[in-house]
Amino acid sequence: MLAELLLYLSLVSFITGVLSPFVTNNNKIVNYVAHGMAALGCLAVVLCAIFVFDGGKVAVVTPWVMPTGPVHIRLDYLTAYFLLTIGIIGCAASVYAIGYSREYYGDGRRYQVMASLYCAFLLSMVLVVSVSHAAAFIVVWELMAVTSFFLVNYEHEQSETRRAAFVYIVMTHVGTAFIITAFFLLANKAGSLDFNSLAQGAGSLDAWTRNVVFLCALIGFGAKAGMIPLHIWLPRAHPAAPSHVSALMSGVMIKTAIYGLCRFFLEFLGVGPVWWGTLVLVLAIVSSVLGVLYALMEHDLKRLLAYSSVENIGLILLGIGAGLIFTAKGLGILAALSWAAALYHVLNHALFKSLLFMGAGAVLQATHTKDIEHLGGLIKKMPYTASWFLAGVAAISALPPLNGFVSEWLTFQAMFYVPQALTGASGKVFGAVLVALLGLTGALAAACFVKVFGITFLAKARSIHAEQAQEASKAMLAPMAILSGLCVLLGLWPELVINILKKVLFGIAGIDVAQAFRGTAWHVAQVQTGGVNANLEMPVVVAIAFLGGVAAVALYRLYGKPQVSEGETWTCGIVPTARMEYTATGFSKPIRLAFRAILRPQRETLADLSPNSYFGRRLSYHVSITDIFSAIYHPINKGIITAAQFMKAIQAGSVQLYIGYITAITVLALILTTGW
Repeated sequence: MLAELLLYLSLVSFITGVLSPFVTNNNKIVNYVAHGMAALGCLAVVLCAIFVFDGGKVAVVTPWVMPTGPVHIRLDYLTAYFLLTIGIIGCAASVYAIGYSREYYGDGRRYQVMASLYCAFLLSMVLVVSVSHAAAFIVVWELMAVTSFFLVNYEHEQSETRRAAFVYIVMTHVGTAFIITAFFLLANKAGSLDFNSLAQGAGSLDAWTRNVVFLCALIGFGAKAGMIPLHIWLPRAHPAAPSHVSALMSGVMIKTAIYGLCRFFLEFLGVGPVWWGTLVLVLAIVSSVLGVLYALMEHDLKRLLAYSSVENIGLILLGIGAGLIFTAKGLGILAALSWAAALYHVLNHALFKSLLFMGAGAVLQATHTKDIEHLGGLIKKMPYTASWFLAGVAAISALPPLNGFVSEWLTFQAMFYVPQALTGASGKVFGAVLVALLGLTGALAAACFVKVFGITFLAKARSIHAEQAQEASKAMLAPMAILSGLCVLLGLWPELVINILKKVLFGIAGIDVAQAFRGTAWHVAQVQTGGVNANLEMPVVVAIAFLGGVAAVALYRLYGKPQVSEGETWTCGIVPTARMEYTATGFSKPIRLAFRAILRPQRETLADLSPNSYFGRRLSYHVSITDIFSAIYHPINKGIITAAQFMKAIQAGSVQLYIGYITAITVLALILTTGW
C-alpha cells in the first residue's frame, strides 16, 4: 500500500512540474518549482522501488480505462529495479538542472516550455516501466518519444539540431512500428492486451510466430537503445539536447528499451532457440567495438559520450545474448550470471554516464565549447568538476574499485563460458572471438577516456575560454558528487545490487539464481593459509585499507619532509605553450591508422602560402571519420525522397482528379473482392 501511495505521489509531483509554467511567467520560480517537483517525484520513485523490494510485488488498477479494458500498473521486481534507476538519475539530474538551466532564463517562454517538457519526460519514463497493458505502454512510449524530441530540438534555430531531432523522431517511430507488431502478434493469440494475459498466451505460439515476435522486439527496442546498425540517431540527438536532458537520455531513456527487451525475453517469450542469443551477441559485440572506436575518434565531448553509450549498450546486450544461449542450453546458473551482469550494467552505466554528461555540461557552460581540442588546463580552474569527472572516467573504464569493474567482470565471466555452450568448431571459435573482442573493447575504452580527461583537464589551456573558465555552481556539483559516491559504493559493496537482482531474476524459467550467487562469490576475497581457509569480506578489506591509509598519513605528517618546487616544464629554454601539447587528433592517430579500413578517415591539410621567408608555412590539419553504417541509410533516404517527389507530382490540386483516383481504386477493389 505504501509503495502505491509513493507512486501516486511521484505522478502528482511530475504533473505539478508540468503545469508550473502555466502558473507564473517568472523563469526563476519555474526553474525551482518544476525541477524541484521533478526531484521530489524521483525521490518518491526511489522510495517506491525500495518498498517493493522490501514488501513484495504490487498490482494497481488505475482509473484510466481504454477501449480494450482498464489499465493496470504492476510493480513487480523488474519494474522496481528500473524505477530505482530512473529515480536515482532523475533526482540527480533535476537538482543539476536547477543550476545548469539558469543560463536559459533569457529564452523567455521557451525556457518554461523546456521545464514543463522535462517533467513530462520523467513522467513518461516512469509510466513506461510501470504500466501492464500493451496499448497503454505504446501511448506512454510515444509520450516519451515526443517530449524527448522537443527537448532535443530546444535550440531549433541551429540547422544541425533540427536535423538531429528529425533523425531521432524518424528512427523512434520506425522502432515503435516493430514494437506494435510484436504486441499485436502476442495479443492476437492471448485475446487481451494485459501483460499477464500476453505472458500466458505466448506459451501457445507456434515457433514461426515466436521468432517473428523476437525479431520485432529486438529491432523495435534495439532502435531506441542505440544498437548498431540502428544507432544513427543517438550520436546526433544526445549532444544536441541540453546537458541535463542528455544525462537523462543516455543514462535512463535508452534503458527503457532494455526494460522492454527484458519484459519480452524473460516474461513473454521465455526460453527460445540458441540462434536468438547468437544474433544478440553478434549485434552486441559489433555495437561494443564500433561504438568505442567511434568514441575514440571524436573530439566533440558530448558526441564522444554518446558513442560511448552505444558501446555500453553493446555490453548490456552481451549479457542478454549470453543469457538467452544459456537458457536455451539448460544452463540455469550461467544464465543467471549473464542476466545479472546485464542488469547490473544497466544501473552502473546510468550512474557514470549521467555523471559524465553532467561534467560535460559544466565544461560546456564554463568554456562555451564542446571541442576538447580547445580545452585543457581545466583541472586548475574547475577542480571539483575535474575530480567528479575523473571518478566517472575511472568507472566507465572498468577500473577497480568502482562499479564499472563489477558488471564488466561479471560479463567477462559469462563470456568465458559461451564457447562451452555452443556446439561445433565454429561455435567454439565464435565464443573465443567474443572474449577477445570484449577485451579489445575494454582496452579501447580506457584509451578513449584517458584522452578525454587528459586533453580536457590537464596541461595548459588551449583557448581564451578555457583560460577564463570558472567552477560550476554548487547545485551542479552536488549531484555529481553523489553520483561519484554511488559509483564507488557499488564497486566496493556490489552485494547491495546482487541481492536485488536475486529477487528480479528469481522464478524466471531457465534461470537458477539461487545457485548462481551462493557461498563465496566473485566479490569475496579468499585467503588460504596452510590447511585453513578463511573468507575476508569486502568491508573488512576496506577497513584494513582505510586504517593503513590513516597510518601512512600519520607517518607522513610526523616524519615527512615535503620539498615542493613549482615551475614551468623544461623545454630547452623555450617557454612552453599549448601548441606543444598532445592533441586529441594526435593521441588517437595510432588507433585510427590500425582501424582505417573500418573508420575510413578523411584528411584535409590547409597550407598558408605566405611569402614571408622568416617563418615556416602554417599548416591546418583536419580529420573526419565516416560511419560505415550510414551507407545503409543513403539508398533508403533516396528512395523515400523519390517516392515523395512522385506523390507530389500526382497531387495536382485538382478535386476532379482526386475523385478519379478514388473511383479507380474503388472499382479495382470491387473487381478483386468479387473475383471478376
